[in-house]
This record gives sequence, C-alpha cells and structure tokens, in this order.
Amino acid sequence: MKDGYSRNILRVNLSAGTLREESIPDDVVSECIGGKGLGTKTLYNELEPGIEPLAPENKLIFAVGPFTATFIPTTSRYGIYFKSPLTGIYGESYSGGFWAPEFKKAGYDMMIIEGKAPKPTYISIVDDSVELKDAKHFWGLDTHDTEDGVKKEVGEKGLRVAAIGPAGEKLVRFACICNEYGRQAGRCGAGAVMGSKNLKAIAVRGTKSVEVHDEDKLRAFVKELITRMPKDLPLSAMGTPVMVNLENKLGTFPTRYWHKGFFKDHAAINSDAMKSIIIGRKACFNCPIACGKMVRVSDGKYAGTEVEGPEYETIYAIGGLCEIADIKAVAKANDLCDRLGIDTMETGNAVALAMEACELGKMKMENPIRYGDADAALDLIGKIGRREGPTGAMLSEGIRRAADMLGMSDIAIHVKGLVPAGYDPRGLKGMGLGFAVATIGASHLRSNMYAPESRGIVDRFATEGKPALLKELEDRMVILDSAIACHFGRDLFFNWDDLTTLLQLVTGKTTTKAELQEKANRIVTTARKFNLREGISRKDDTLPKRFMEEPLPEGGSQGSIVKKEELNNMLDEYYSLRGWTNEGIPPK
Repeated sequence: MKDGYSRNILRVNLSAGTLREESIPDDVVSECIGGKGLGTKTLYNELEPGIEPLAPENKLIFAVGPFTATFIPTTSRYGIYFKSPLTGIYGESYSGGFWAPEFKKAGYDMMIIEGKAPKPTYISIVDDSVELKDAKHFWGLDTHDTEDGVKKEVGEKGLRVAAIGPAGEKLVRFACICNEYGRQAGRCGAGAVMGSKNLKAIAVRGTKSVEVHDEDKLRAFVKELITRMPKDLPLSAMGTPVMVNLENKLGTFPTRYWHKGFFKDHAAINSDAMKSIIIGRKACFNCPIACGKMVRVSDGKYAGTEVEGPEYETIYAIGGLCEIADIKAVAKANDLCDRLGIDTMETGNAVALAMEACELGKMKMENPIRYGDADAALDLIGKIGRREGPTGAMLSEGIRRAADMLGMSDIAIHVKGLVPAGYDPRGLKGMGLGFAVATIGASHLRSNMYAPESRGIVDRFATEGKPALLKELEDRMVILDSAIACHFGRDLFFNWDDLTTLLQLVTGKTTTKAELQEKANRIVTTARKFNLREGISRKDDTLPKRFMEEPLPEGGSQGSIVKKEELNNMLDEYYSLRGWTNEGIPPK
C-alpha cells in the first residue's frame, strides 16, 4: 500500500513451530500509528495479567512504523515490547542500525513471537521465505560470533542479524538483543525473554519497496529538513560523550554509586579522552548525524579492543559510578558487555553496587572489589554476563533483587526495578519526575527531559511548570517511537509541525498536533493500565530514598535534593494532565 504500511503481521509460535501472516485493520493502523502504539496495544490485549516474564506465555513483539525504510532521516529503529523480567511490568526497548529497514522491506510492520522452541532456534526471514532453523551450533557463542555465523549460514547478501549472547541464554534479567555488533536493544531485559524462548537470533533481508503517499513532496520536504542541521553538530563530531563535561559541570554526573554528582577525574573519560582512541564515525540507516564512534585501543593492557562507543550512558555507569578514570578500560567494559549481550547501564550500576557493598561490609568476597579497580570490574562483568559464581548470579538478577539479598534495599538506586540514566535528579528536578512516572522505570528517553534542563532552557531546580513540559515532551517522544524515528533528531527534524507534515506526506492522512497528542496520551495510558493490572500504583511512582534525603555534597548542584512534597505536587499535576485520578488511575 502507498501509505508507509504493509499491514502485515508475522506471528511466530515457537512451541508449535508455526508461522502465520495476519493483517492489521485500517482503524488500528490509524489509531496506533505503528511501533510503540501498535506494540503496546497488542501486548495489552494479548498478554494475560500475572504471567511470569520468563515463561513461554510472555510475548516478544517487534514493530516498526510508517517512517521506517523511507528516506526520512534517522528512521533506522525498531521497537520491542514485552513484559520485563527485570521489573515485572511493561517493557520496551529500541535499537538502531540496519535491521529495522530490512524487516520493513521484507513486508512486515510487526512480528509477534510466542511460546518456547523445544531446542535452540533462529528465525530466518528473506522476503516471503520465513523459516525456523536449528541454532544448536550457535548456542553459547557471543553476539559477534553469532551474527557472523548466521550470516554465513543463510548466505544472503545484505542480511542483518539481531542476536542474544551468553547473558540472554543464561537469563540474565538485563540481557540485550544486539544487532550489527554495536547496536543494542538494551533496556528491560528483552534478551532474557528471547533466551527463555530458546531463540538465539533473528536474521532479516528484504528487497521490497516501501511506498509513500506523495514521494515527490516528501523528498522536497526532507531536503528542507536536512538544511536545518548545523554543520558543527556536537553529536556528529564526538557523539554522546560530549555530555560528560556538561553534566559534571552541573553537578549531575552520577559518581561513586550515586553519592556524588561530580567526578574529579572526569577528564580521563570525557570526549577529549575519547579522541585518543577514536578511529572513525558510524551512522545508522539514512542518518546524517552519524553519532556512533568506532574506537580502537592500540596500547596498554586493553590493547586490541575495538568497539562502537562508549556512549555517554556507558561512561557514566562504568566510569563515574565505579570511579574508573580510564577511557580505555571503559571501552573494554563496553566491548565485553556487547559481546555477552548485557545492558551497560544496568551492568555498571550492578558493579558499583558491589563496590558499595564491599565498602559497607555487606558483601563477603575473597578479594573485595573497590572503587576505581578497573580489572576487578571487568572480571565481575564477565561473571555477571555468564551467571558465574554466587556474586555473578546474584548481580545478574538486577539491582532491586541483588540489593534485597544484600540487605541494601534502602540505598539501592532504581525506579520500579530499572536503574536511572546518567542524570542525577537532585540537580534536574523535571528529570526526577520523568524517572518517577516513566512506564518502564527510570528511563530518560521516554521524555528526554534532561535536555531542556541541562541546556538551561528552563530552570533545572524549579518544579513549577515541569509536569506540563514533561507531558509535552513525552507525547512527542511517543509519536517518534511509533513512527519510528531516533530521538536524536527531535530538535532537528521532528517538531510537532514537522511530524504532522511528514505523517501526511507518508500516509496521506491529514492530522494535527492535538490529534497526535490525543493518540500519544492513549498509548501512554494503555501502558499505564498494563502496569496497574500488574500491581503498580502511585506509591511506585517515586524516587530512591537517597535522591530525596541525601543532598549532593559538592559541585554545581551542591546541597540539592528532590523534596517529597515537590515530587508529590508534580505527580498530582501530571496525573491531572493525563486525565487520570489523583492515584494515577485512568478512566475506564
């Protein structure tokens, strides 16, 4: 169809070994847009409340949107929707690269994977040819070797592979799904769900065209969008590590397991430090930003390390939280996590928790792990990713469960079981609200609220007006995650007027900002209803005790906390703006 959609669903039942195509009704396409809207609605409708996330009854839903595989910039991403084994609630994760366009060009808008294969299996999709294949010989391999092996076996030029590593097989609760070596669907444990289904990889190759409503006008408009992009964009030059200096200056760069917001040795892990190991840039499909940085360590104990990254979130988690002042060690940790298939954010927080536990005498180890010890951290990362030994097994369960086992629940830093991104909310009050209400837990990307606060566009210490701003940003990100487009294009190509124009040119349907916000609110509300039936309530929309009781000791946010009264007032207003009750319950 000439509107950006195929309207095709591929339903894979691994237990029965069946493959079936289904159609998406026009009214569902119109209501959901695609991506997050489609995946959330399907998950809510098809998943029974209370199921165990690692049981065969859980579903893994891959979805793309009407922008995917078009020439609209930064539209390289796919979304995955599932019940999270890490948090026990609604889970979503996204990855860029080239996998999503191939899936779309194979003729699908969504894939629903259910059941559990009787033996290790991978899915091969080459246009209309879809097969379940034996993956026993790939089981146990890391993500890089799996990708290489599947490509060689299928033998299709241009094939793209999304795979799990040993962590997914071992059901580490924050395991990733990885594609093109350096791209990960990292949050919420999608890789563990994939592993629980005995599914090792999904290979895709598509050669079909994706047609839009008005190609000539869309090309002209995209050309206009590209001209807006600054020639000296920091993300293009140095990638996300440019955030290290900014957040450290603000006193919001998480350090020493969230005790501090200022790392005195940040210059050893910032973008300038990265220059010593960068060997090139890397872009996802149709992306003019090219934020990815390829690095190589050519000397020292970590010589031979090559990886895409590290990104800012990896640097904060491995570098700041663990006080590891060595960009080469952070790069090595990044590579190890990618190959094992584990989220660097959760992993860095787990290692820092172990360091804190040893500091407090809560963890008994023959060789206690200390802050700043890079080699001990790397050793522990390997154990976590393979569930090796009692410490590795405990930390592989995630921060909330590990802290409970250690008797450290009061100081564990997470929201609903998900660790925060690298922005201390004591100096970014709106981001604190964003962490508290995000449906998956402490995610920064559900709203990107850190951006206007860190840049000084709004007063970062103020709470007045923050719920309305958060909702506005959150709604726009929902539309981006449904279309789907990368959030890094949000200020370049995707303001509300741009989105309405692009959707009209792709789908042929005229829309308005108000209509898109209404759809976004419905999508957010559906995810909220999913969580409510899993036992979430207002009491869970909160922040860790440290953020509300322990002032930052130094730096640009010294003395600041998020007061309980401030958070509660913001929650009241946010719920009201969403049309929910004062307890955060949507109308029926």
